Amino acid sequence: MARITHARAWANNEVAYVAWETDGKIPGCLGFEVTRVYLDAAGNVLRKADGTEDRVKCATWVAFKGQRNPNWLPQDTGVWPVQKFSWRDLTIRKRRSGMTRRADEAIVRYEVRPVGDLVAGMPAVPSNGQEKQWVIQRGADGEPLRDATGKIIRKLERAYTGIARPLGYLGAAFVTAPVAITSKRPPFRTTFTNGILAAQWLSNVLNEDGVIEKNELIEKIENPDDPHRKYLAGDVLSLLHELFERKGTFKLALYELEDKELEDLLIANAARLEVILANTGVASGEWDVRNKPARKRLRAALKTRLHDRMFNNATHIGHNKFVVHYDEAGRPRSVFTGSTNWTSTGIAGQTNNAVLVEDAKVAQAFDDYWQRMLADRTRIRKPSPLSAPMTDNQQDMPFRESNEQAAIIPLAAGAQVTAWFSPNRPERRKPTSKTKPAPVPPDLEEVYRRMRMAKEAILFLAFYPGQKGVDCMIGEAIDIGRKDSSILVMGAVSSPQAMPNYVPKKKDSETDEVIDAGDSPTTFEEKNVSIVRAARIDEKTLLGDLGVEQLTAKGGIGAIIHDKIVVIDPKSPDCSVIFGSHNLGFKASYSNDENMLIVSGHADLAMAYAVHVLDVYDHYRFRAIENERKREGKTGWSGFLAVKDDWQDGYVSGAKGAISRYFAR
Repeated sequence: MARITHARAWANNEVAYVAWETDGKIPGCLGFEVTRVYLDAAGNVLRKADGTEDRVKCATWVAFKGQRNPNWLPQDTGVWPVQKFSWRDLTIRKRRSGMTRRADEAIVRYEVRPVGDLVAGMPAVPSNGQEKQWVIQRGADGEPLRDATGKIIRKLERAYTGIARPLGYLGAAFVTAPVAITSKRPPFRTTFTNGILAAQWLSNVLNEDGVIEKNELIEKIENPDDPHRKYLAGDVLSLLHELFERKGTFKLALYELEDKELEDLLIANAARLEVILANTGVASGEWDVRNKPARKRLRAALKTRLHDRMFNNATHIGHNKFVVHYDEAGRPRSVFTGSTNWTSTGIAGQTNNAVLVEDAKVAQAFDDYWQRMLADRTRIRKPSPLSAPMTDNQQDMPFRESNEQAAIIPLAAGAQVTAWFSPNRPERRKPTSKTKPAPVPPDLEEVYRRMRMAKEAILFLAFYPGQKGVDCMIGEAIDIGRKDSSILVMGAVSSPQAMPNYVPKKKDSETDEVIDAGDSPTTFEEKNVSIVRAARIDEKTLLGDLGVEQLTAKGGIGAIIHDKIVVIDPKSPDCSVIFGSHNLGFKASYSNDENMLIVSGHADLAMAYAVHVLDVYDHYRFRAIENERKREGKTGWSGFLAVKDDWQDGYVSGAKGAISRYFAR
């Protein structure tokens, strides 16, 4: 009988990814039970207060055909097993039974075991005790019923409808090697937001009172005391608070500042700060509307230690979001950077990454760049008023030239950091010649060079690096995948215009700017290349018991995937991971203030970022495929688990599961 032959687990501080492989089709298999087991430092199974082993079957919500889960209550993989060859353990830190989070440091292993319909002679999957759960009682209008005190009425009743399907084990469990759940990968502390808003748990939270108000989600995200904001923000906020508890001083370069908790954090430490604050975009003809309140507060607290870097035009943005920490002697000690804007949506309404680099030389490189920005004032005139447009404002030539070379910093065990800063081309914007291609900027030339050295995999997340993937990392990744079909190329983007198969309806003949955005596909598939864009379930009856989801925090406006990440060969000692504020396209290098770190040879860091990519990609891939099928008038997934074992066929034949095979072996 076929069996599991390989299984491995990988993790960062928020999510674990488990992948496995079999040597054939397992007859009668209806999926896999996946169990998380907690270990001590010596690899022994931890025990709970009652003396039993600390083991948790991973939570699941999707029922078998013939069953219904109308209240979207969790069971586990022993009731509704995993019908694929990989699993994202989303509850390793994030509980689904409340807004509290699990411990931020743990060692776990996973046990993956095939299950099928229970017949005589098979060991039975034991009951999880969740056959009945407390369910909110609702009226005909969908609103919760309340008692005389106004408290929502809950009743203990059967958790799901339909006939229960007893399961039994088809074979032994395959046990993975231990994996650490941690943010600490010296000299890095890696954190990732949980800002995937197109999620069933969040829709249920917002709809608990029977209606989702227009601004309900953005108001939650903006409220520093709201538990859902803290949940969505992950460890990013706590890492920032921890950083500012250190003695010494700080220099910041920020694109956006629009969040009460972060503003208060800066005001509380005002005596130790110096800040370069750029401008946000134009709104109703005025520039920097969003930063205006925070700028006013910082001006009063910092006086001359607040430096306005106002471009106030559509060509340039001061896109950095970094903090340099200096010890009490004034020496740079560490730097906090990444893709996370200092806004409520950046913290809790988008997918983002943030990293603290505890290395004095890396911090020195950022300090040098900060000082160069401060000195770069010749061609950046101060608007009067600050909201006025400044068409000619741009970075000066000496500043651009100073960014043409990277800072290369060796780390322990042969790893290396290459720090790039922008703009690093002499031109104000990317040339638009019809006869010759624009020169590749030096930072992207280095990114492309490393991508071309890939042996197994290129993974990425991007907001909007370039239209149709042209002159950016996406186009390069596709070209590499087309030339070498053995390389796995996969990623997710936020903007419809970033999809390589996007076709705008109308462009301006002179400027080549899009006038009518058109309708973008949600998937791009070519053999070993798979790219999806962020999508949501937008019809209540489309997929079984899955309900309508949010996509953005406010009226469909804003980025969804805001990460800027490339991971190359994460399982190899020669791995590379690329991250920072840089959007991974020509515009960022030609026109914007940006930072980009390329870390090579640090396998733990590369895998932490790879798991984040897998988490975001896998979440939106399912939604993208269903949206694409709907767009093409095709039938999609039923929304329920299969009741026959033929769901395995695509994985066994190799038509599906390339990603899980790569990570399982």
